[in-house]
Amino acid sequence: MSLPVDAFTLSFLFFYFVSLIAAVLVGGVLRRGGFPVPKGPRFGNIDGLRGFLALSVLSHHFWIWTHVVVYGQPWSAADLPFVNQLGAGAVALFFMITGLVFYPTALKGINHVFWPKVYVGRFFRIVPLVAISFLLISLVIALRTGARPDASYARAALEWISAHREVPIMGYADSGLVNALVLWSLWQEWLFYLLLLPVVALGLQLAKIVRLPSWTVPLLVLAVGAAANVAHVGGKLVTFWPLFAAGMLAYELCARDAIRRWLASPLAAILATLAMIPALTLSHHALTPAFFAFAFFFCCVAAGNGFGGIFSLPGAAVVGEISFGIYLLHGILLNLLFVDATSIVRSLPLAALPLLIPALAMLIVLVTAVTYLLIERPAWRFGKRLGERLRPVASPIPATAP
Repeated sequence: MSLPVDAFTLSFLFFYFVSLIAAVLVGGVLRRGGFPVPKGPRFGNIDGLRGFLALSVLSHHFWIWTHVVVYGQPWSAADLPFVNQLGAGAVALFFMITGLVFYPTALKGINHVFWPKVYVGRFFRIVPLVAISFLLISLVIALRTGARPDASYARAALEWISAHREVPIMGYADSGLVNALVLWSLWQEWLFYLLLLPVVALGLQLAKIVRLPSWTVPLLVLAVGAAANVAHVGGKLVTFWPLFAAGMLAYELCARDAIRRWLASPLAAILATLAMIPALTLSHHALTPAFFAFAFFFCCVAAGNGFGGIFSLPGAAVVGEISFGIYLLHGILLNLLFVDATSIVRSLPLAALPLLIPALAMLIVLVTAVTYLLIERPAWRFGKRLGERLRPVASPIPATAP
């Protein structure tokens, strides 16, 4: 879907980049104010990348909402490849991040992972904020329509909080648009944790027994996912396997010092940037030949390539730390603007609308910094402690007779 007004497109692109700068500046202020961030990067410059991805999704949905409100078009993907990649491409890189971060767990082998700790940790990292977002969306709908929870509310809550489906809440047909329909990607993450991760852990354990290199397992996952996509079999269950596998292979590459050093070099940054230009401007999503450019770019970031320092900025680390909240809650902010403040939106010249994107980006950073401190951080820290308590205490070694 593309607007027939070039001025709007140019304005959108300009203020999209301005919004990234504005959000990182706010993040820098929060960092200087003592906002907690991990000590040292966990995986290259992935932490810095995450914030830019979440903010890109916000701009992507701003574009779509403009079409819905100004032109009365249905909610659908953007026709302009670059704008669509701000959403689809960003989520693809998020899936690669998941594959990278959890691959070390799988490398232990299925029998050497304490799975209750893994799943308790994931539950408390994801579910609390999703539950809060569901309550906020319910409040928006109740205030907007006067509806109250009915007999189907509990089931709707289960569907939403599990990220399985965004069914109507209290009879409101457009409930999913209140959060920009973002939960589909969380469902794919759950499928990864519950199905693909244990399968990969099993495969790695078997590979060790038969003396195969560990990288053969994620390569096989990538091949199976790619073949299934070409053959149109497996549905959504395997569609995104190549993306998760790319993250795992990035770990394998970065574990080799010579390769990691080259991936972190200025030359690699230049090549990755050049490769991403056609990937972002000619393809609508990453599951195309653009996949190779996305994967190469991701490997560079995972290796610690800062791309001129962009991903290692102090403010970027803060925005990356709250990126889950930005991704999950930005849709509510956009919905309030485009639905409840429609008159304001319609009163602005079309080319001036993107002026709102930097303001929205700064606002969502401030809001999610609060939700991170009050909800996310306490919840995942509790989950981490609970997971450790569930671990069985090792039996003492019997003393031998002298």
